[in-house]
Amino acid sequence: MKEFIEFLHRVENLKTQKRKGWMIRGIKNPESIADHSYRMAIIALTLSKEEGLDQNKCVKMALAHDLAESIVGDITPYDKISKEEKY
Repeated sequence: MKEFIEFLHRVENLKTQKRKGWMIRGIKNPESIADHSYRMAIIALTLSKEEGLDQNKCVKMALAHDLAESIVGDITPYDKISKEEKY
């Protein structure tokens, strides 16, 4: 249970981590990583079925796709991190 609580705290941090790409471009009040993930989940929910895709799988992928950013932060191409290091 302790590990699950720690995981939930990491996920919670995504609400306050702003999207770095927007900040680099000087966007005022940039979306958080959690904002982005939620929007992606809604897109997956609404468009996947229309496109003949597995709706459940698409929503799960959208919700999980940025979880690693709760640990490593929002990495952008401007960070010049190699694919190997990013992996």
